[in-house]
Amino acid sequence: MKAILNTMLGLVIAMGSYACSAQDPLIPFKQIEHDSQLYASLTLRAGAGTENSFLGATAAEPAAATFAGAPPKAVRRTLGPKYFLFNGLHLGMAVFDVEMTQQCIAAHHCREGNPLMPSSHAGQIGVNLAFVGYGSFVSYWLRKRGSRMWWISPAIGTVAHGAGLATGIAHQ
Repeated sequence: MKAILNTMLGLVIAMGSYACSAQDPLIPFKQIEHDSQLYASLTLRAGAGTENSFLGATAAEPAAATFAGAPPKAVRRTLGPKYFLFNGLHLGMAVFDVEMTQQCIAAHHCREGNPLMPSSHAGQIGVNLAFVGYGSFVSYWLRKRGSRMWWISPAIGTVAHGAGLATGIAHQ
């Protein structure tokens, strides 16, 4: 078990260093200076007529800085009731699955079906909370970007823990 975890950790570190070496080369300072001047001139032109009393110069308001003809985007709530319902159900099923598994193991009626899952109570809670946290992050990330598939991650977790829970109840 320890060898598997060490191998996985080594792969994660190796992939992280590979991703860092593949990043774009540094942008020259002159290019950054040119881009900032271009942005400043475009901003001042877009906001002609609005006065900034602090600087005494014309500056753009946030609404005036958009391109002409572009409709304003509708603001969408990322952390809404559906998000909390799906991810809360995933968390609840994970905790309930661990508790039923531990009760079943203590009664010597069953054993943990996942060979990679620790056998201790704290270990199972820790691993499941990590998976729920990651699933919630993926769900949030997808929902923030407007994907309609944001609910798949908590749904898969809920179904998987529901199967474990059903097994635990069946072996009571």
